[in-house]
Amino acid sequence: MTVEGLARLLDGIDAAMQSHLDWNQRLLRYALLGRPAQDDMARPRAHELCHFGLWFGQEHPQLIKLDSRLTEAIGHAHQAMHDGVRDLCAARLAGEYMEDALQRYEAGQGSMVSALAELKHCIEGITGNIDGLTGLPLRHGLSAMFAQCRRDARRENRRCYLAVLDIDHFKRVNDRFGHLIGDAALKHVATVLRTTLRESDPLIRFGGEEFVALLRSEDDAAVQLTTERLLEALRNSPLHLHSLAEAPLHLSVSVGLTEIGCDEDLMAVLARADQAMLTGKRQGRDRQLLAPMPSGLLGS
Repeated sequence: MTVEGLARLLDGIDAAMQSHLDWNQRLLRYALLGRPAQDDMARPRAHELCHFGLWFGQEHPQLIKLDSRLTEAIGHAHQAMHDGVRDLCAARLAGEYMEDALQRYEAGQGSMVSALAELKHCIEGITGNIDGLTGLPLRHGLSAMFAQCRRDARRENRRCYLAVLDIDHFKRVNDRFGHLIGDAALKHVATVLRTTLRESDPLIRFGGEEFVALLRSEDDAAVQLTTERLLEALRNSPLHLHSLAEAPLHLSVSVGLTEIGCDEDLMAVLARADQAMLTGKRQGRDRQLLAPMPSGLLGS
């Protein structure tokens, strides 16, 4: 999810909580002044009718992707809170004992607020690890993604590869057009790479004009087809500048690629892929180069 999408969710949580406070004020007035319960209090599916419920239903697919456990906890607690309110309304009209219903309402509300606060903290943590320009994860989480890629590859009986991708002649772009166009070029390359890769293959902004991708594949030939598609996608997707006097800006990357050994250290793999990328630069850029694993790691 992009930084903008995460920021929208954070704003939505704040707005939803404010609407919940407003709903509680109406509930209190109903209880104190004897006013009739409204649809978003007394109906069987009232938790879907209140402002919070409407927001939660709309954002549910995105929230599940972020943290399914917390999202389900919020949904259950919100419904339990409304069930307690509905029982309160019925008991009040019948002049019956209301303590049990009140406790269910209070427990549901407490659980919902607690889970929402935890989810907000989770989103804020994710936002801090995402590059604001490209929307890609930053290198802080690379170690965890590296380990996950190896686990996934092992489970799928596939191999795991690391690719270092560096934009060619990027300094020339900044020197000729300025840093605003340089930023646009970075964002453009990141978008093309991200949309060409499978969603399950992480792409990280490693620093400056350099990216790292983690790829699962059957063998060397298959993974080279994947990286060749990245090169081809960039060749076919020039960046169109705002000035009509300027021709579209053609961008390319050089790719250093290597297989990851079962117990290999991340820094060793990065160094090998980075060296392959630099060799590709010297050989003419806009190309990929596969660095073989050291002989001691073959068959590991």
